[in-house]
Amino acid sequence: MSDRNTLYQWANLPKELLQKIGKHLDCRIDVYRFRAVCTSWRSSVSPSYRQSTRIPLKLPPPIFADAFLSPVTICRLEQVEDNFSSSSSNSMAWLTKVEESTVGDMQLLMPLSNRQIKALSWPVPKKTLNLLNFRLVELAKACTLKRAKGRPVLGIDKMVPFPNTNLSNDVSSSDFGLFAIFHEGKLGYWRNGDENWNLLDDRNFHYDDIIVYKGQLYVIDRCGTVSWIDSSLNLIQYSPPLYGCGSKKNLVESCGDLYVVDRYLDGERRTWQGNEDEHINQYLLYLVRNYRRSRAKTVDVKVYKLDEDWGTWVDVKTLDDRVFVVGNECCFSFSTKEFDGWDGNFIYFNDPSDEDCRGELSGYVGHVFRLSDRSIGKATHFLGNSQISKLPS
Repeated sequence: MSDRNTLYQWANLPKELLQKIGKHLDCRIDVYRFRAVCTSWRSSVSPSYRQSTRIPLKLPPPIFADAFLSPVTICRLEQVEDNFSSSSSNSMAWLTKVEESTVGDMQLLMPLSNRQIKALSWPVPKKTLNLLNFRLVELAKACTLKRAKGRPVLGIDKMVPFPNTNLSNDVSSSDFGLFAIFHEGKLGYWRNGDENWNLLDDRNFHYDDIIVYKGQLYVIDRCGTVSWIDSSLNLIQYSPPLYGCGSKKNLVESCGDLYVVDRYLDGERRTWQGNEDEHINQYLLYLVRNYRRSRAKTVDVKVYKLDEDWGTWVDVKTLDDRVFVVGNECCFSFSTKEFDGWDGNFIYFNDPSDEDCRGELSGYVGHVFRLSDRSIGKATHFLGNSQISKLPS
């Protein structure tokens, strides 16, 4: 049986069965992907189904913020030939970030930032994207903390919810918590309802990144030591120190292996200068007093892979057809075989100097590092592949 006939049969499933399947969709992005299959699937589930509930989180000292969790999904947006096509042309594929806005709409964002994509730079007849002609393929998921008006919670550098499940249902549970790196290097845990953040390490205040790798939480400090967090919130050393001389280290999973992207900066990183026992009610005054914007820029990048069998670090000279994206919310990788016109062996990132005093990324263009000749440039090609305004209502 041909793929076309198989997909035709899927498109003609009984309506009651489609509605039953729809009840098991976990989040809004899955709803949009479900509705994009064909007209019958589209009509069986409302686009507002599984709209996230904005449950407020009162983050205690030293963060001082009323916030909510904002899930985002990194996707490959593919144009399909027709409603029953099982494949798409790589020449018509874009990388984008999908997020639910504060008013409940799904919007497309720049992959390296939270800037909403508004301008159109490729021929789509309407500003609203018709998902019957496009397919969203999930590449990675992440989650951030946002304030009521959509701004990021300043002070938190990286955050991972735990358990990492359906956020809209589990966030009200007392078992739900957040692991976060805050104030430029402190590693803490907060369980919903707790009056304070709990430090997981009261001696090392120089953690750089946190990641979920093979279902387990891992962190890395500025010496390049990777540790995993067990169920009792203990840090268990997982790797020897890297002792790389870079200023900023990020963890990236690629093809099942764990990598470290070590960036060298030409200046000091942003530092936290506040007194954590000082309760300041005026949020803007709190920011001005305690944060100093960094002007540092990346001048070199090195990549290492962890050899888990031997417990050693391997200096990586090439990523072959892979691309690494080092973002504020998550770090991920993908193959250029999925996108026509992309070259592998690149690392895309933002510099500390790209952030303003409120933690917002000030520009639309990120940066790219080419491992082959160790050159750094503007990532205009990277962001230029995602110029679509919004998803349909």
